[in-house]
Amino acid sequence: MSLTRSFVVAIIAGIIGTVVNAIAVNIISGADVMPLIISFGRNAVAVVVALLLIPLFHRIGGTVAFVAGLVLLTVLPSVLAVYVFAAQAPWSIILGVNLVYALTATIIFAACYRSKR
Repeated sequence: MSLTRSFVVAIIAGIIGTVVNAIAVNIISGADVMPLIISFGRNAVAVVVALLLIPLFHRIGGTVAFVAGLVLLTVLPSVLAVYVFAAQAPWSIILGVNLVYALTATIIFAACYRSKR
C-alpha cells in the first residue's frame, strides 16, 4: 500500500475508532456521545496514535503487527488519558474503552492494508 493511502486509511481508522469509543463510553457511563465524537483533542490523539499502525504494518506485517497495534493503540491513549488529560475513571474502564478504539482502528487498517510483497 502506498504511503499516501496508508495515511488516509490510518486517519479514517482513527476517526471511526473514536466514534466507536465514544459509543462505548456512552454505554458504560452515560456520557453524551456527540461532544465526544466532535472533540478535536480526542480525534487528534486518535489519528496520531493510529498513524503508528503504518510502520507496524509496513515493517512487521501480519499477525504480529495486528497484535502490536492492538496493544499500542490501547495502552498509549490510556496513559495519555490518565496522565495528560486527567481522566477520573478506573484503569479497567479506560483500558476497556480504549481497547474498543484499538480494535476498531486496527481492524479497519488491517482490512485496507495491502503489502507490496
